[in-house]
Order: sequence, then C-alpha cells, then structure tokens
Amino acid sequence: MSTDVTAETTENEAAAKAGAKEKKPNPHGMTDIQVLVFIVCAMATMTLALLDGSIISSAVLPIVRDLDPAHGIDRFPWLITSYLLAATAAQPLYGRLSDSYGPRRVYLGALAAFLAGSALCATAQSLTQLIVFRAIQGLGGGGLMSMTLIVIATLYPPKSRAGRSNAGGALIAAGLIAGPMIGGPLSENLSWRWIFLLNVPLAGLALAGVAWALRLPVKGTRQKVDILGSVLIAAATCALLLGVKAYGDQNSFSGPVLPYFYGGFLMAGAFVARQLKAADPLMPLSLFKDKVFRPAAILQFAGGFALLSLPVFLINYLNIVRGVSLDAVGLHLIPLAIGVVLVFIGWGKIIARTGKCKAVLIATTATATASVAGLGLTVADGPVWQFDVLLLLLGVGLGGVTQIALFMTQSAAPADQLGVVTTTSRFATMLGTTIGGTVLGAILSDRFASAAGASGVKDPDAAAAQLAGLDAARRHLVTDAFAHATGTLLLTAAGLLLLALVTAVLMKDVDVNSDAESTEVSAEEAAPMSEEDDEDARTDAEHPLPHPLHPHGAAGLGADGSGPRGDRRRAA
Repeated sequence: MSTDVTAETTENEAAAKAGAKEKKPNPHGMTDIQVLVFIVCAMATMTLALLDGSIISSAVLPIVRDLDPAHGIDRFPWLITSYLLAATAAQPLYGRLSDSYGPRRVYLGALAAFLAGSALCATAQSLTQLIVFRAIQGLGGGGLMSMTLIVIATLYPPKSRAGRSNAGGALIAAGLIAGPMIGGPLSENLSWRWIFLLNVPLAGLALAGVAWALRLPVKGTRQKVDILGSVLIAAATCALLLGVKAYGDQNSFSGPVLPYFYGGFLMAGAFVARQLKAADPLMPLSLFKDKVFRPAAILQFAGGFALLSLPVFLINYLNIVRGVSLDAVGLHLIPLAIGVVLVFIGWGKIIARTGKCKAVLIATTATATASVAGLGLTVADGPVWQFDVLLLLLGVGLGGVTQIALFMTQSAAPADQLGVVTTTSRFATMLGTTIGGTVLGAILSDRFASAAGASGVKDPDAAAAQLAGLDAARRHLVTDAFAHATGTLLLTAAGLLLLALVTAVLMKDVDVNSDAESTEVSAEEAAPMSEEDDEDARTDAEHPLPHPLHPHGAAGLGADGSGPRGDRRRAA
C-alpha cells in the first residue's frame, strides 16, 4: 500500500514539475505587465539608438544655415564624429560597470545620459555647443543598444532569446528606412531641433518604465572598475578614429594623420600592458584565447567594416546615379529592410529548433559575401530589379553576420562576464563601422576623382550639389564615374567578407540547448526558498531517509500524512 502511495506521490511530483515547465514563469519574479512594459521600453530605446545614427545626416542644410552659415559645411561632419567617438570609446567601460554593479543601474544611467544629451542638443545656440552636446548624447546612446542586449541576455536563456529575435530585426529595418525619411522633412517643415526634442519624451517615458518594471538580481560582490584602463582605451580609440577621419579627409598620411596614429598605438600598447597587470581588467585579454569569442570578434569587426558601413554609400548612389531624392531614398531601401526582418525571423526559429548556430552563421555570411560582390559587379549598369534583389540578399547578411556572432559569444560567456563580452563585441563592431566608412570612402574618392576629372567635379561628396549645373555629357560622366567608384568599394568590402566567411567556417559551434539546460539548473539552484520550503528542508535533515523506498514515505511525512511535516501542514 505504502509503495502505491509513494508511486502516486512521485507521479504527482513529476506532473507538477511538467506543469511548472509548461508555465515558464517570468524571470526574476516580474509580473506579466512588468515584462510587457520593459519589452516596449527596450524596443523604444533601441529604436532611438538606431535612428540617431542616421537621422541627423539628412538635416545638414537647416542646421548649418541656423548655427554656422559661414563654416558649418566644413564642421558638420564633427556632429557625427563626436557622437561616434563617445559611443565607441565608452563601450568597454559599460561592460565592466554592468558586471560590477548590475546591468539595471548602468542601463538607467545610459538612458539618463542620452535624455540629457538630447535635451541639450535641442537648445544648442552654436555649432560648437551642438558638437559637444552630441558627444554627451553619444555617451548615453552608445550604451542603449549594448545595455539592452545585456539586460535581455540576463533575463532570458539563449534558446529563448533566439525565439524572440524577430522584434530586433524589425527595429533594425525600421531604423534603416526611417532615419533618412524623417530627418529631412522634420527639419525643413518644423525645425531641426525637433530631431532631438522627439527623443526627450520617448526617452523619459522609457526611463520611468524601465525603472518601474525591470527586476534583476543584485550583485553580491562588486569588482573594481579599472579607471586607468578606461582612460587609456578611450584615449587610444579617440586618437585612432581621429587619425582615420583625418586620413579620409586628406586621402594621405600627411599633416596630423601620423601623430594621431602614433598616439593611438602608444595608448593601445599602454592599455594592453595595464590589462596584463590589473587585478580586475577592463577588457580581460584572456577573452581572445576563447575559441568562440576570438573568431566572433573578427566577424564583428568585418561585419561592421564591410556591411554596416554600406547603407550610407548606397543612399548616395541612389541619389546621384539613380536620381532618387534624399526624402524618398528610404523607400528604395525597403528590400534591404525586408531582408533584415526575414533573416531575424529565420535564424531565431532555426536556432531555437536545432540549438546550433554555426550553420546559420555560415549561410548568412556567404549570402552577404555573394550579395556585396554581386552589387559591386552590376551596380554600374544593372537593371533596377536586379539591384533590389541584391539589396534583399544584402539585408539577410546585414541582419545575420554581426547579430549571430554576438549571440554566440553571449551564449558561450559565463554570467559574470556577460557585460564585458557583449560590449567588447559591440566595440569591435563600432570600430569596424567607423573605420570601414572612412577607408571605403577614401577608395570611393580616389576612384571617382580619377574617373570624373574631365567633368570638373573631383569630390564625390559635392557631386550631388553640382550635378544640376552640368550639361548632359558631363552629368553622364559624373554619374558613370560615381557608379564605377561605388562598384570598386563594394568589391573591396566583398573581399573582406570572403575572409569573414573563412573565419565563420573555422569557428567553433555553440549548442544553446546545453546552455539553456545549465541556465535552468542554475536558476533552480539560485532560486530563493520560501519559509515553508526552508522549514521542510530542516525537517528532512532531522529525519533522513534510510532507504529510497522508505515505508513511511518522504522524510517527516508518513504515508498517512503523519509526521512533523504532515502535522504542520494539516495545522496550516
């Protein structure tokens, strides 16, 4: 009889466990409403971060006309450079702060900095002020994407994250299309200040929503933040990126270019020496020994260089060669956006079903390589439908390579290094995007100048403004030169992507099923006991089982419900 009761009890416990697995409670005790509020706020902040990188480029003339009509055109690129410098240089620090103090506080801090920077930009009275305020905005904006990724990775195990990836794809697609379409009309019909003013209520609501909804475990021990290392890596990043920008402006290593590079490499060397000695390094060099992180970092850089830097060149190509206005150019990027959405939906479902990542990474990298090479070979004289198909395939690569590589590094990372791993990967991507934009831009300028010299137009950045004043023959010469120069830079990017494809083939695979199981076990072990469960545990310790098939049932609970635990539960 007792054996039957024990078997029944075992079956009930198994059924209870199965029910608990099916229920999948919200992470860290968050209610359904809190989860929904956080997801909406996280999506809003990611959208702001994506839009802010491209929206200002379509408001050049109104900003220059209002703040510095004499020299504004020459100084305008600093509005983008200051944002990128601050956002990129701050990445390693965000990771260490997240691992030391918990991602929730750092996420709120990044949101607050972005909110303050946006408000200051909207009130700028000179171009110098706007450049400085853009740096403050970039300091916060650089953390919005990284900290959102860290928080989501903290809340959900890898397999669950893969199934939720399609929302991120939709946001990236929206950012690609909406930036150029919103910035120009908004600044022309209202004021360029509304580009920044719109951020204020959205970021403010997101800040309040995240502060109320997000619940994460408090860090038991705090690691020291390497302040000296932070200064050194920020100085090295700024010097190297300024050197890259100066090279792009002059297309030579004369003037301040070499001093920037010398200073940057010197600071980088000092940073490496510091990381070898620091007790709690800002960017542990041991990461680069990892068989997943090392090739993933190469893919992040290559993806930023050869993929994420391309949309701005494609926009200029559509404007100059195809004659599409900047206000409508976003509509012609819809195939690219569709490709991004499709790959996010696809890779999330495949990885969630199979648990394997490498095959999807190889497929998206191969697609990216083929599409960029195809664009490079046909962009000069290919039909519009062919261009759209290749843009669709490019979207598959753009949405897949860097995102899947980051997903793999996060899935393989230990919990106490999740912040550092995420922000170091983002750091590599942002470096690649910035350097790629400059190097590919220099290739475009050199190729264009040699091909369009007879037209009198030697600067590709000025081609759009001067095109209307040229006769038909010189206009054709300029557009043909720009198309061929764009093809050259695309083939250069395809060559780097081919190396990335080899890296993806050699990369170690990550099994998210095993990671998910270990995460669930860790969560169960770390879950706090209720008072009743704690007392039951003490009862079990006082009444140990002499044999698995104890005739009196579980310790402290007889088959008839007697015993210390049974008496207490009947009383309750």
